[in-house]
Amino acid sequence: MKKLSLIILVIMTACNNSTKVIFLGDSITQQGENSEGEGTYKGFITSLRENVSQEVELINKGIGGNKVSDLLLRYNDDVLKLKPNIVFIYIGINDVWHKYDWGTGSDIDIYEKGLRKIITDIKAVGAKIILCTPTVIGENNGEFKLNNNFKDIDTMEIMNKDLDAFSDVVRNLSSEFNTDLLDLRKKFKEYISENNDQNMPKGVLTSDGVHLNNEGNKLIADEMIKFLN
Repeated sequence: MKKLSLIILVIMTACNNSTKVIFLGDSITQQGENSEGEGTYKGFITSLRENVSQEVELINKGIGGNKVSDLLLRYNDDVLKLKPNIVFIYIGINDVWHKYDWGTGSDIDIYEKGLRKIITDIKAVGAKIILCTPTVIGENNGEFKLNNNFKDIDTMEIMNKDLDAFSDVVRNLSSEFNTDLLDLRKKFKEYISENNDQNMPKGVLTSDGVHLNNEGNKLIADEMIKFLN
């Protein structure tokens, strides 16, 4: 009986020593995990799962269409109540993009206040935070069409300036709160500059100018694994 109790205690201790990692984001995060037989690409969370130990639990909390205002409605249930060790926060594309397609984006001050609240509360439960800057809306310099909504050059320039400004918010909050930073905007721009000599609007790191293809997923997985090993 004593031997059985000891075995149970060892098993419970091993379970308690696992590392719980949450990915909080939008459709890019949601699509970062493949269902069996789903498509031909490999999502970045799927890749990470293949390269971390069994003691690391990866939890996908990405929901398509989400902006920072949506995260504010669910981060208590999707993050705080789960008591994670590590949280990747990757939000911002829809906060910019939706403003120009549907008029439902986020003002930059609302984006900052929302992230500030989420970061403050996650830090209060002792979790390590990795803030990720938004990536790209279109991979080219010029006109672009996404979801059948045409963007002229002037609009694309404004959207890119917004993405840079929103990325600066993330960088500044990372510095202020002393979190880790994964500057995906910088890394994507550098990669595209080196690998998109045809000025293609998509197909370098994304399938449609926003959502990741295999190479985009690989780039993010290769960067995120550095925070998990």
